Amino acid sequence: MQSVLYALAVKFLDRDELAMIKERIGMTVLGKMLFEDGVEKGIEKGIEQGIEKGVQQGLGRANALNVKLADAGRADDIIRAASDRTYQEQLFKEFGI
Repeated sequence: MQSVLYALAVKFLDRDELAMIKERIGMTVLGKMLFEDGVEKGIEKGIEQGIEKGVQQGLGRANALNVKLADAGRADDIIRAASDRTYQEQLFKEFGI
């Protein structure tokens, strides 16, 4: 229902009329619902983007560690770090990653 009202308003009202209606419905139940929906969607999108960024950073750290270990001829440590999170963290500190 909200999206129908919004679509009609955008289609038939000019910018000034939209501003006036926005001001009048700003504190109505509908206005609050629209605002809360927008906030909720914004939070969800922010969480999704944060998770994606965190995953990318984690992969970048792991890849950087693997390169440094390979350059140092420490293939066994690559294998161990892949299955031992505590050891991997020690290696991150050792290599300043």
